[in-house]
Amino acid sequence: MAKLGIIWRFVFSLLGIVLISGFPVLIGGLMEGELRLSEYLSSLQGVLKEIWPLQEFSVMNLRTGREMFLFPTIAEYILYSLQILFLAFAAAAAFALAFTVLTMLLSEKARERVKLFLYFLESLPDLLIIMAAQLGIIFIYLKTDVLISKIAVVGGDRIYWLPVLCLAILPMIQLYRLCMLTFQEEERQMYVELARSLGFSKVFIVWIHMFRNAIISVFFQSKKTIWFMLSNLFVLELMFNMPGIMLFMRDNMSPEVFLVAIFSFFLPMFLLYSVGEWFFLRHFRGKEVA
Repeated sequence: MAKLGIIWRFVFSLLGIVLISGFPVLIGGLMEGELRLSEYLSSLQGVLKEIWPLQEFSVMNLRTGREMFLFPTIAEYILYSLQILFLAFAAAAAFALAFTVLTMLLSEKARERVKLFLYFLESLPDLLIIMAAQLGIIFIYLKTDVLISKIAVVGGDRIYWLPVLCLAILPMIQLYRLCMLTFQEEERQMYVELARSLGFSKVFIVWIHMFRNAIISVFFQSKKTIWFMLSNLFVLELMFNMPGIMLFMRDNMSPEVFLVAIFSFFLPMFLLYSVGEWFFLRHFRGKEVA
């Protein structure tokens, strides 16, 4: 039954992506006071015809003014963007969980101070964080004559750790806030009181008992965070001049490119959360961790 639910979610999501690819026709008609349903359906039919077979589909590159085959060219842009996105998500999740565990070991007064500081950082715009990181690299280079990272992609180069750091900071704070709420909710459960009465240490209770229960809730609620990161990816690619899929879409915008690009992000995310859902339901459903 769970497998059928996952299959149906995939089918409906794929259908939604296809339907969205034709929205420019509908929006253009609504702006002129018309409901262009027939043109919208024709646009969808044209998109599906154009992209098949994939290896023969070509687009006009607006930057170079030349026509190029979409595959395998677009695969390089997609892979680079996905690498940055998932590396940043993994870093954000790891640091958020680590900070949460450490914060839970502190006193209530100390917890509030740490939370207040990190919540303040969350109010900073992503553009400011990127600019501060780039200026920091320049400052270090001027003082030490050591370039610890490039601040922009030139030619066929790739940069990773600095864009990953910039993309991970705000999501890390969001996940930290979510983790703190979840862990504090677990702290009020009866099994925690029981563990304390049995003489278990605070570190043991937080790491062994609370962590295993809280991580499930955090995993399922982290979907919003990864979509938030996706929305910031365009700014990141623009500021670092990264050859990612967001800038590729900007330079080659068409319903066909939009459809392929959105599906390329949807598929790995769908697989990640589907596998995670299967794992947690298989190992923890009907169990009470104590």
